[in-house]
Amino acid sequence: MLFVDGMHGVISHNETVQWLYTLTGSLSRLVVKTALKLLIVFVEYSESNSSLLIQAINKVDRQREAKPWSFLMDILHDKTGADAELLMLTMTLINKVSFNEEVLLLNCKITRTP
Repeated sequence: MLFVDGMHGVISHNETVQWLYTLTGSLSRLVVKTALKLLIVFVEYSESNSSLLIQAINKVDRQREAKPWSFLMDILHDKTGADAELLMLTMTLINKVSFNEEVLLLNCKITRTP
């Protein structure tokens, strides 16, 4: 995903982002960690990718008839002693998406003021 052409392919193919989000609900911690790391790279690549991830999350969870962000919330609510790296990666992804969305909103407000 670090190659520019590959990243643009992922950006233009929201089903791939949906699939990566779905992998965060896997029973395998290694799969979950890898999916989280890839989603973090995706969100860090461009601020606008946060919006694409939010769209993907909403679509997946709507189809599952679950609350938005449910896979990530399940990781944070895990009572079986999830490892610290898994929790850190989950919070990192949530914080980066939240920050990027805030920056995008501020940029829209700045460009709209007379």
